[in-house]
Amino acid sequence: MNELLTHCYRIYCHLARAFPHEFRMVCGDGLEQLGADFLPMVWREQGLRGLFRCFADLGIRLPMEYLSTWIRRSKELIMTDDLFEGTWKANNEKSKWDPSYTPEQACLRFEATDDGYLLVAYGIKDGEAVAERPTTIIPDGRRRPIVDLNGRPVQGVPPGAVAFGSQPDPHTIEAGAEADGKVLGKGTYRVADDGRSLTVTTEGMGLKGPFKTVAVFERIVPDPYMPQA
Repeated sequence: MNELLTHCYRIYCHLARAFPHEFRMVCGDGLEQLGADFLPMVWREQGLRGLFRCFADLGIRLPMEYLSTWIRRSKELIMTDDLFEGTWKANNEKSKWDPSYTPEQACLRFEATDDGYLLVAYGIKDGEAVAERPTTIIPDGRRRPIVDLNGRPVQGVPPGAVAFGSQPDPHTIEAGAEADGKVLGKGTYRVADDGRSLTVTTEGMGLKGPFKTVAVFERIVPDPYMPQA
C-alpha cells in the first residue's frame, strides 16, 4: 500500500469513527474493515477518481446518519406506544382555570394498566405541594363502585357512588363519577394529533364549590419517571 493510500485509509478510519454511536453499535468496526479491504481495490481499478467517489459517498452518508438518528430519537421521546401514557405539565398561559382552583403548577401522569389507566394529579397550590388521590380510569363504558387502589371505600365519597369511563376515539377519554343518577364530576381528556399536548376539560363540585376548567398540558420530554439511557 503506497503512502497516498495509507493517508487515505487513516482519513477513512477517522470518518468511520465519527458515525453515530447507534450506527457503530450495529456495525462495530465493519466500516473501518470495509475501508481496509475496499480502498486498495478501488485504487487499483479506478485510481484517484475512485478514491474521491468513496470519500464523497462517506461524506454524504455521515450527516444523513446523524439526521436519521436525531429523527428516531425525537420520535421515541415525543411519542410513546400509548397516546396518553406519560407525564404532562400544565401551561397556565394557555389554560382557563376556575379562579378558586388555580394552581401555580399542575401535572398529570397517565400510567397504562391492563384494562385502562392510572391517573395521578399533583402540583403546587398556594405555595404548597398537593396531590390528588390516584384515580383508576377504565374506559369501557361500564359503571363501577368508587374504591381506592386496595379495593376499599373512599372516605368522603357518597354511598353508592360509581365511576364511569369511555373512549370515543383513540385521542379522547371521558371519565367521571355519579351518585343516585347525579353527576358529581366529569372530565374529558384529549391528546392533540401530534401527541405533544393534552387538553383537559373538567367540571364538578369541589371543596370550594362548583368549578369548571379547561387546562392545556404539554408532554414532559423526557419522562421524569422513566429510566433514561
